[in-house]
Amino acid sequence: MPEEKSADLQKQIDEIDLKLYNLLIHRTELVEQQPVNAVENTLGKEASSIKKLLKFHRGNFPRYVIAKIWREILSASACLKEKLKFSVYEDDSCRDLISIVQEHFSSYAEYVTRSSFGQVMTVLTNHEAQLGIIPCDNHNMNLKPWWSGFSSNGEGLKIIAKLPFLKRKENPLDEYDVYVVGLTHPAQSGDDISLLGIEVNNDVSASTIIDALEKNGYKNAKTQLMAKVDAENKSYLVAVDGFLKPNDESLKPLRKQFNNINIVGSYARPIEL
Repeated sequence: MPEEKSADLQKQIDEIDLKLYNLLIHRTELVEQQPVNAVENTLGKEASSIKKLLKFHRGNFPRYVIAKIWREILSASACLKEKLKFSVYEDDSCRDLISIVQEHFSSYAEYVTRSSFGQVMTVLTNHEAQLGIIPCDNHNMNLKPWWSGFSSNGEGLKIIAKLPFLKRKENPLDEYDVYVVGLTHPAQSGDDISLLGIEVNNDVSASTIIDALEKNGYKNAKTQLMAKVDAENKSYLVAVDGFLKPNDESLKPLRKQFNNINIVGSYARPIEL
């Protein structure tokens, strides 16, 4: 390539870099003019924005990097007015949770670690952190149905996200999933999964629960976890497609079939890259 042409291309690239920077600063100024929104309430909107970008992506620039850049911008923007703090579950079997959170929220956060589920939730309910991080599947934590205390009503605990949101086959950490817990309602992204806590008698099988959900219109119902409530009852954590709002009318027929059913939370469906 002639030296003159190469220099001209570099000049154009430098001009684009400056435009990108100025646009980012202008975007930041607009964000700062918006009413204060809790960081945890922006997760569904962020997921929707990234999915829209990837839908229209073209060219050879890696899709993951595009998504990662926007995730960094959105995370930094959400933290402009409020420092984000996490309460993280950590024991001998769970040592990578902070790495997963940092991959998603970058370095704009503080962390406290606790060695039990109850302690992690206490930090949240005492408002010492905005978000809690727990493993989706951990033997020690799942000896009891921790999800039975979650509810989509009021300001109680609920699952509002699942990480990693950007999943890559080549990244070992992406095989390890965690739930993000908050005291605010999850934000709808347009492509969501909801979690139900369903308590039944010990003689009721998981397949019976799945069949009942599918007959009532719930798609892709899958049991995630099961734990004993007492000698006669057990509880399942079940995922279904869609975003369920508090007091969803579609749950009424199921309340007659099960001992108890509650909406544990909802989250944006992760992206496979």
